Amino acid sequence: MRAGSINWLSRLAQSRFVLSMRESFLAVLPVYLLLQVLSLCLLLLQGWQPEIAQAYQAQLQALGKFQLLLWPLAMSVSTATHFSRAYGIDPLYALMLVLALTLIAFLNAPPGQTAAQTSAWLMLASIAMPTVSVLSLRLLIRHLPRFDLSGVTRFSPALSRTLVHGLPFALVLLLLSWPALRLPHIVAEPLEGLGAQLPMWLFLMLRLLLANLLWWMGISGSTMLNWLTHSYSEHHEALPGVSIETLVYNFMVPGGCGATLALTICLMWYQRHLPRRKIWRWALPLQIFNVNEVLTFGLPVVGNISLLLPFLLVPMLNGLLVYLVVVEWQWLPVLGSWTVHWMTPYFFNAFFIESNLAGVWLLQVLILGLSVLVYRPFVKRWLREGQLGEASWALANRMNIGPGLEMFAEARFVKRHEAQHEWSRQAQAALRLLQSGELCMHYQPKLDLQSGHVLGLEALLRLRLKDGSLVAPGRFMPALEQTGFGDLLDLWVVRQVADDLQRWSAAGFDTRVAINLSAATLGEEEAFDEVLATMIKFKALGLEAELLESSLIKEPELVRLRLGRLREAGVKVYVDDFGTGYSNLTVFHGAEVDVVKLDRSLLEAAVKPRGAALYREVCGAMQRLGYEVMAEGVESQAEADFVAACGVSLIQGWWVGRPLEAAAVPAGVAAVNLRFTKQARQGRSLTAQP
Repeated sequence: MRAGSINWLSRLAQSRFVLSMRESFLAVLPVYLLLQVLSLCLLLLQGWQPEIAQAYQAQLQALGKFQLLLWPLAMSVSTATHFSRAYGIDPLYALMLVLALTLIAFLNAPPGQTAAQTSAWLMLASIAMPTVSVLSLRLLIRHLPRFDLSGVTRFSPALSRTLVHGLPFALVLLLLSWPALRLPHIVAEPLEGLGAQLPMWLFLMLRLLLANLLWWMGISGSTMLNWLTHSYSEHHEALPGVSIETLVYNFMVPGGCGATLALTICLMWYQRHLPRRKIWRWALPLQIFNVNEVLTFGLPVVGNISLLLPFLLVPMLNGLLVYLVVVEWQWLPVLGSWTVHWMTPYFFNAFFIESNLAGVWLLQVLILGLSVLVYRPFVKRWLREGQLGEASWALANRMNIGPGLEMFAEARFVKRHEAQHEWSRQAQAALRLLQSGELCMHYQPKLDLQSGHVLGLEALLRLRLKDGSLVAPGRFMPALEQTGFGDLLDLWVVRQVADDLQRWSAAGFDTRVAINLSAATLGEEEAFDEVLATMIKFKALGLEAELLESSLIKEPELVRLRLGRLREAGVKVYVDDFGTGYSNLTVFHGAEVDVVKLDRSLLEAAVKPRGAALYREVCGAMQRLGYEVMAEGVESQAEADFVAACGVSLIQGWWVGRPLEAAAVPAGVAAVNLRFTKQARQGRSLTAQP
C-alpha cells in the first residue's frame, strides 16, 4: 500500500466526521449489545420452547419490532448529539431537527410497511439526517448575517442561543422536509441491484472489504452495509438454506470483524511474559461471543495503520477459501438450515450447522490457522515498535543489542502509560475546573514608548470561579492541550474576541487585539481554517495572532505554511515568550512572523552583566533580521529604561497596565494613553535614557 494512500486513510480515520461516527457508535454500544442478546434469547426460545413461543406470540412479535426499531432511533439520537458537538452546533437544536424530520418521514411511510422495511430506512436516516442537518445548520449559522446580541446574552443566555439558532433551524427544517417525505418510499423499494449484478464471489469480497474498512475507522460496518444493500447478504442464498451472511459469521470472521480472534491469539502468545498491557484479557470474554469492540477500540485496532492490512486481508482470504470450499466445490454437504445467530461462539456454532460436523470443524480450524499466520508478523512488528520505537529497534539490530534493550521495553511502556494516565487525570481535573466557573477574556495593553500610545492589546484567557476569583490558563490549558482540547479553546477565544471588538467598535473605540493560537490549532487543518476564516472576517477590526516559540518546533514546515497563510490574509503574527521554546535559529528564521516578544525570563536575567549583554545581543540580532521586537514583562521604570537603551520601543507588562475586563478596556486604554502623553507634554522622556 502506497505511503500516500496510508496517509490519506490515517487522516480520514482521524477526521472530525469519522471521529464523530466512532463516538456515536461507542455511546450506544450497550444498547446494541443488549438488543443482540435479546435477539439471541428470542431465537433460543423459539428453538427450545416452541410451545411457550406460540402462547406468547403477540408479545414476542411486539418485542421483535421493538428490537428492530429501537436501534436506529438510538443511533440517530447519538449521531445527532456527537455531530453537533463536533461541529459547534447546540445539540438541543440538532436533536430537535433530526427528530422532527424523522417524525415527518414516519408519518408519510407507505401503508402496510413491515417493521423490517421501517427499520431499513430508519437506519439510513440515523446516519444521513444528523449529518445533513448539522452541516446545514453550521453553514447557515456561519454565513447568515450576525447581529449584536450582547445585551440579550447578559439578560438571558438561553434566549440569545434561541435567536442564533432559531432562523437556521426553521430554514433547514423547510429545506429537508421534502427529502424526509421521500425517504420511506425510496428505501421501501429493494436496494439489492448491486448484489444481483455482480458475481457472488466479487460481491462477497467487496462486502468484506468495505465492512472491515468501516470497522477499522470505528464505524459499524455491518450496520452501514445493511442499509446500503437492504440486507442483501442476509436475504440472498449462496446455496439453498445458506445465506451469504450465514457464511460470513459462521466461518469468515472468527471473533468478530477483522477475524480478531486470530489477533487475540497472537497477542496472547507475544505478551505471555509481560506482567501488563494485556487488553485481550478484558476483551476475550466478550470476543468469545464475537463482540470485539473492547479489543478494537482498546488496543486499539481502530485507526491503527500497522494493523490495517491484516484487518482487511484476513477476512477476504477467509471469504475466498469458504466460497471455494462451500459454494464452488461444495465439499460440505448442506443437510438443512445453516442459520445460526452471529453471537454463537466459534466452533460451538458447528453444532447448529446441519452438515458434516467434522468437516465444519476442519474448515474452521483451517480458517483460524490461516488468520493467525497472516496476523502474526504484523502483530510481532507492531508490538516491537511499540516497545522500542521503529528507529531505536533498527539501531539496536545494527548494533546487535536488541535482546538487551528488550529487557527494558516493558519498563519504558509502563513509564509512557503512567505519563498518559497522568495527563488524562490532569485533563479531567481541568475539565471539572472549567465546569465550576465561566471562561472570560481579559486584555493587556501594549505600549509604543516613542509615541506614548497603546498600539494594541493581547487577549488573555481567564476562568472566573463562582466566588469571583480568577484562574490563569496555566492551571488548565497545558493538560487540555496535551489531550486534544487546545483547538476548541482557541475557537472559543477567537469568537469571543471578535464579539468584544464589534461591541467596542459600535461604541466608537477601535484597537488591535492579538490572540494566542495553540500548536493544536496550527496542526489541525479544520480548526485552523475556521480560526483563519474568523480572523479574515474581522480583520478590519484589528485581529492579530500570537504563538509560543515552542510551537515552531512541532512540525516546523506545517507551521510555516500556516503562518504564511495568516500573513497573506493580512494578519500580523507575533512570536510569544521568545527565549523559552528551545527552537534553533534556522527553524525560527524560516517561520513567517512579524514581531518577536522577548520573554520576561531574559529581562530578569539582565540584572547581571552577562544577562544584560545577552539581552542586548538578542535585541540587536532580531532587529538586524528585520523583526520588530517587543519586551514582555516590564514591571518597573528601571526595566523600561533598560529595554529602551537596548533599542526596544514596544513594551508590555504591569508597568504599562494590568489586564482589563472587556467592559473596562476603552476607559483603561484611555487612562494609559493619558498617563504617557501627559508626560510627553510636560517635556519628560517616557524613560530615563542613560
